[in-house]
Amino acid sequence: MASFLGKEINKGKYMQFSKNILFSFLLILLLGNLYAQTSLDTSNAMAQDAVRRLEEALGGAGTAQNTAPVQATRGGSQPRWVNDPYTAYSRDQYIAAVGHGNNRANAERDAFAKLTAVFGQSIQSDFSMVSMYSEAVTQGIVTASENTNVRETIATAASLDVLVGAQIGYVWEDPRGLTYALAYIDKAKTVAIYTEMIRMNLANIQSLLTMTNAEKNTFNGIARYKLAAVISDINAKYANVVAQAGGPTASALNLTNADAINIEASKILENITVLVRVNNDRGNRIRDVFTRVLNGEGLRTRGNNPPYTLDVTVNFEQASFPNNNNIFCRFSVSAELIENSTNAILFAFNYSDRAGHSTYENAVNTAVIMIERRINEQYPAAFKGYLATQLPE
Repeated sequence: MASFLGKEINKGKYMQFSKNILFSFLLILLLGNLYAQTSLDTSNAMAQDAVRRLEEALGGAGTAQNTAPVQATRGGSQPRWVNDPYTAYSRDQYIAAVGHGNNRANAERDAFAKLTAVFGQSIQSDFSMVSMYSEAVTQGIVTASENTNVRETIATAASLDVLVGAQIGYVWEDPRGLTYALAYIDKAKTVAIYTEMIRMNLANIQSLLTMTNAEKNTFNGIARYKLAAVISDINAKYANVVAQAGGPTASALNLTNADAINIEASKILENITVLVRVNNDRGNRIRDVFTRVLNGEGLRTRGNNPPYTLDVTVNFEQASFPNNNNIFCRFSVSAELIENSTNAILFAFNYSDRAGHSTYENAVNTAVIMIERRINEQYPAAFKGYLATQLPE
């Protein structure tokens, strides 16, 4: 009897211990979600505050230009600013550069380019990076101004082809028809504008990276990290502008590291499982080549309840042509990466061609070899391109 009571007591203790463990786990999960939500709310408030200050720095109009009229002249003696722009604008307050061209438009374009070059050629941004950031701003994926002009300024500023706030002060056409233009930018205003864009971007980065592990370990989680890395890279270029204009250095601006964020994004792949399913395969050859490619990218292809499926359909069809002794196999491959929870097609890869041989079976075998080769040669780059350019939901 005592032994029985002892077992019952131990059983009760075990059940109570299990309940405590479960309660602790649920509490940690709840606190984690609350922390993520609090961090998200904080970063959104920071971004909105930075946007407000940016609008003020842009004068409320949301344009990169002031209303100061350009002083344009033709003929006469050469102005002093043609050889030294700082005779027109104080070096203490402005950064200035002179350009020239066969007409006013080309001269102004050259002046803006030379002004940008003062800040270093390295500040110019990669086109694909600029496009991705601009699209994210346009779609409202990252916090930006409700003012259309300010939003456009933020979106286009990433290219750094023309600095925000830069303008033309003087234009002069010499007696031979060659035109000179003087571009300038106010140092203090430049520091204010680009510092606020950095702050806005830092808040957006924090918002992108704030999520639960379940949200993180998805292709959408990777997209959030990739966009955060793009914005970090743009911020590094903005920081160079701020420093060159006399503002704080990059280290003082608490920038995030694009390389570190990209490394973390690549690690997420290791926690994602994709089921490879092929309809009308030949000895699992096509399934195996897709599996090897996905494994090579770091993805798992074995596991329970995978969140994604690579659904592949292969079609073979016999064909013959007049005056040709070979028998041909027309074939097509359609590989769709599907999110299982929504049945949404995330990425599609298609290939079609024909293969000929003395017999149809040999033609089919040749077709399979061609499919394997095409998958190995093109699918890895295509899949990486999808991951690199995918915008978060």
